[in-house]
Amino acid sequence: MAKIVRLMVVVVALVAFGLATPAVAAEFYVVKDAAGDKLSVTDQKPADAKLIVKGPFKTKAEADDALKQIAAESAAKPPEKAASTTKKPVAPPEEGC
Repeated sequence: MAKIVRLMVVVVALVAFGLATPAVAAEFYVVKDAAGDKLSVTDQKPADAKLIVKGPFKTKAEADDALKQIAAESAAKPPEKAASTTKKPVAPPEEGC
């Protein structure tokens, strides 16, 4: 009888630990790739914090909603113009020196 009770306590403890572990460890992030042109959802924190766009989120659904919101915001903005590397020519003065 005592062995059965002990076994039940161990089984309940293992089940409780098994259910609690994924809930604590699950974090989702919206990240950009190294080139900076593609966003995705990941369940691991990137080593480079500069790649994190938003997060952490408790569920993948929250992270997916944030990804959709970011994509909608970037689609609504006009594309940024690239900085020009060529200089405009300067007109010479009309009068001499």
